[in-house]
Amino acid sequence: MPTRIAEYYNELQRREGLEPVELVAEWGQHDTDAISAAFRTAVGASRITDQGISIRTGSTNQSIGNQIADFFVPIINQHLQQYRIDACPGGGYPDKILVEITSRRTFPFELKATSTWDAADSNRRVLTSSSRKLRQRFPGAVNHVLATVLYATGGGISRVRSLRLDFIQPDTLVNSFGSVRQSSFTG
Repeated sequence: MPTRIAEYYNELQRREGLEPVELVAEWGQHDTDAISAAFRTAVGASRITDQGISIRTGSTNQSIGNQIADFFVPIINQHLQQYRIDACPGGGYPDKILVEITSRRTFPFELKATSTWDAADSNRRVLTSSSRKLRQRFPGAVNHVLATVLYATGGGISRVRSLRLDFIQPDTLVNSFGSVRQSSFTG
């Protein structure tokens, strides 16, 4: 049964033997608009959708997705204005951090790449199996961003087709495994 992500994180922390703290903050419209515009501009300026990405022979779907994500970040970072994507070392969620350059604000940023997208299904992304990394890296409630790169592959070459950003709110529904139902498109 779906539950609000804020409640999920509180229960997760209790199971971990921790006093729960809020881990998800409400997004402001100005911030979601600014981030969406920055990525929309970067995707256009980078012409990333026109570039071919050579895929290693024999790659699994997961490996292809990782190769696409590894290609995506440095290209987009060259064209993002006011933001950059950094690695978030250590195991678990998040894999990356979105940094607002002028304010130095940071956001958990999860990047996934997929070749299939069906807006009618639940297309979930797992956010966490432990709250440790999130609590250590982001003290208190914070805004979360999920990014999904849609790509197509043919003849050993992949191409980015589009980017989707999801801005997670405290009332975003998750299942019992911490998977989010994505709902908004940007990019």
